[in-house]
Amino acid sequence: MTVQRRVIMEALAERKDHPTADQLFDTVRQRLTGISRTTVYRVLETLVGIGVAQKISNPEAKARFDADTSLHHHLVCERCQAIGDIHEPALNQIRLPEDNGTGFAITGYSINFSGVCPGCRTTKH
Repeated sequence: MTVQRRVIMEALAERKDHPTADQLFDTVRQRLTGISRTTVYRVLETLVGIGVAQKISNPEAKARFDADTSLHHHLVCERCQAIGDIHEPALNQIRLPEDNGTGFAITGYSINFSGVCPGCRTTKH
């Protein structure tokens, strides 16, 4: 593991807010002077590819990343776009259809729940 991969993975694992690559770049460049934004993006894709991080889709269309690769699902705030984890065992019991009529081989799933986070619920918009 390269120094860049280790530092980026550590920075990702320290966070629970599912940061964007740009947010991680801001953190990592304080630890590794001279690191480029492109390197952070490339390393994140590598970490996803080897299974030690996951990429999360969200409504704002910016990829978000998570060091927790266990089967879990997400809460997405419709107002501030914050993303949180939800660990609900019943959601992990969904049986994947073997024959879905499309020829598509389903290998996994992730559920995103949308709503309004506690912080936004207490603020007036």
